[in-house]
Amino acid sequence: MYVYRPSSRNYFEIQANLLRFETGITGMKHPVTHSRLEQPELQTMKEIQSGAPVQQNFKPSAEDNLLYVAIKYKAVIIGVLVLLLCIGGGIFFWMQHQKTSEQEAALQLSRVAPILDRGEYKTAITGTGNLPGLKKIADDYTGTPSGNMASLLLANAYYSIKDFDSALKVFKSVSIENKDLAAAALAGAGDSYVGKNELGLAAESYQEASKKAENSVLKAQYLAHAADSYQAVNQLQKASELYTKIIADYPGSTGAALAQRSLWKISGKLK
Repeated sequence: MYVYRPSSRNYFEIQANLLRFETGITGMKHPVTHSRLEQPELQTMKEIQSGAPVQQNFKPSAEDNLLYVAIKYKAVIIGVLVLLLCIGGGIFFWMQHQKTSEQEAALQLSRVAPILDRGEYKTAITGTGNLPGLKKIADDYTGTPSGNMASLLLANAYYSIKDFDSALKVFKSVSIENKDLAAAALAGAGDSYVGKNELGLAAESYQEASKKAENSVLKAQYLAHAADSYQAVNQLQKASELYTKIIADYPGSTGAALAQRSLWKISGKLK
């Protein structure tokens, strides 16, 4: 079946002409007479009346194609638009929720700080009465800056009461954007390995902390801890390499001075 699609530039004009033409065929008064029609036009009318297909040479414009697609797939298009609006609204409400959560976490963390200052680490971990402890704050506000800081303080509290397994687990789970704080978590894991007398793993963790840190003082300090750990397990060559690196990379620093002293102590034992 032939479908007529007029060009969008004269759409209304063509529709009006077709309407006038159709009313003339059905017997209504029409200003066009047979004497004014030429033979090709009469043949076209006979083809129309006989139901024969009329050949048209109209080429749809880009606007017509776009309109056709919009009408044909309007349900899909509307669905996509609704989905985008829902996603946008969801992101907005999630951001608002995160903002509120951060404010609540920061408030609760500020109430635990005095307990930590007094060295009451067990109370700081579990909380007391209506005051939530570090563990609950870290669990309830995961992903917020204050929630992440609560995790770091929780790990440090576990380390302070010599619960090295719990400290190590939390230190390794800390996710924090600030590179120096992230390095502190890695160094805390190193300290926990030292507490467990796993000095080889401690040295590796300290080296990761040195790579992560941005502060040069911290970088030198963590490397010195790694070198000391290697020295403690009699891996003197690795210790010597790290001491030498500290002296070369951080000249004039306290870490370099300590590294130089340690290097002198083991120099006679190196093969």
